[in-house]
Amino acid sequence: MQLSFRLGVIFILLAAAAWGLGGVAGQFLFQFYDVGAPWLIAVRQIIAGVVFLGYLLCRGENIWAVLQDKEDRKDLLAFSFLGLLGAQFGFYYTISLCNAATATVLQYTAPIFVMLWMSWKNRCLPEGREFVGIFFALAGVFLIATHGSLDSVVLSPAALTIGIISAISLAFYTVMPFRLLQKYSTTLIIGWGQFLSGGFLCIFINPFEPSGHWDGAAVAAMVYLILGATVLSYSVFLVGLKVVGATKASLISCAEPLASIIAVVLWLKTPLTLEDLVGMTCIILTVVLLSLPKK
Repeated sequence: MQLSFRLGVIFILLAAAAWGLGGVAGQFLFQFYDVGAPWLIAVRQIIAGVVFLGYLLCRGENIWAVLQDKEDRKDLLAFSFLGLLGAQFGFYYTISLCNAATATVLQYTAPIFVMLWMSWKNRCLPEGREFVGIFFALAGVFLIATHGSLDSVVLSPAALTIGIISAISLAFYTVMPFRLLQKYSTTLIIGWGQFLSGGFLCIFINPFEPSGHWDGAAVAAMVYLILGATVLSYSVFLVGLKVVGATKASLISCAEPLASIIAVVLWLKTPLTLEDLVGMTCIILTVVLLSLPKK
């Protein structure tokens, strides 16, 4: 039993690190190979969606059922475009405007928006610990955006705005598909969400015309982004989730921004100031506070 729990923790850590490094792989392609964010997101989403749905087909599952019910279809489209596409497009576009560590941490403010939504829905004010979480989140965003000075904004307004929008979309992505997940598997909903959101972007870009310039390192980064940071990490996370539970999994997943911060500094040589690191720590503390079970 103890061995299984430790293995579950390792799986969650590996998944979180893989997600964090996915953002870094995206920054690598943007920074050194001039790959366009819309093209990268569209190709990543479509291929990942095909892999998920193909896996379910190989298992003999009916992947079309969710499209046959009108209400389910409407919810799936809302989840795909407002949740998944908003979160992923906002995340990678923010990376293209600043760096993977900052984009990851800004998106980690999503629990604040989930908490505010639940408070409004239940017609109750946030509790004391939740107010502390809001304070830490706002302090973290302030430090990252201004480095503590009201006279200057070091993070571009576009990066800050799109980063926060990606967090709001992630919050929607978190709470919206609850009804769907009571009827269908998570893999099915994620698979269709990936495929539909990527397909929507194809209205604006041609996925068969590669953006930027490519060599072996760029191809390896793209393959990792699709398989390692999407398909394999998701599968490993679900295995770990069954062992350690949702609360502990949420806490352990805070390794994602840590992995991103370490990688952008050591691998991509992205400079992060003390104010950046303190701000990122504040936001990570927010996630920890909001993930702890209530007594």
